Amino acid sequence: MDEGWVSNLEVDCNESGRFVAVLVLTPPPELGPPIRVPIEGEYDRPELAEDAALDALAAMTRGD
Repeated sequence: MDEGWVSNLEVDCNESGRFVAVLVLTPPPELGPPIRVPIEGEYDRPELAEDAALDALAAMTRGD
């Protein structure tokens, strides 16, 4: 990803009332709209969803 892209983690509440973390990749405006990638897992609290997503992203950088 070059400097024109922005990445962020958001937490959404689904229909069942559980929380899901979402990786949001925002490209430069000329390339299109943000790309939203849900991270696997549903949690009872938003903090747990965010923590699980951070753990998953860290594992990907280590190659686990």
